[in-house]
Amino acid sequence: MLISNSKSNFPDMADHRHDYSPTLGQMTDKPLFGVSKWRDRVVNTSFAVLTSLIVSVTVISAFVFPHWPPSAVNIFFAICISLMCMSHITLVHWYNEGGVDPKFRILIYFNTVLILLFCVCANLYYYL
Repeated sequence: MLISNSKSNFPDMADHRHDYSPTLGQMTDKPLFGVSKWRDRVVNTSFAVLTSLIVSVTVISAFVFPHWPPSAVNIFFAICISLMCMSHITLVHWYNEGGVDPKFRILIYFNTVLILLFCVCANLYYYL
């Protein structure tokens, strides 16, 4: 008696994450929540790049400005913003994995704007 481990014996247990496009031979791009639009990708990518850039400038500014050694308040602001970014990245990861409802996309955008505002406030505090 020969036991086979092929997936053809278990059609209900097929792993659909490894679906390949027959024409391109690559992974197919299946959106998690309905149809993914090109405009949504551009908005998400631009928000991510802008937020990453401003958070990086804020964290670096906490150590550099206004003088060396850095002020404890500046370091505290940088740590608080970094921790908020970590929780935000976790929420975005859960959303991309499909573990969070699509209605939380608005919360993700709100958190992104909030992080940007905290960075603006911290930079104003550093420079003024």
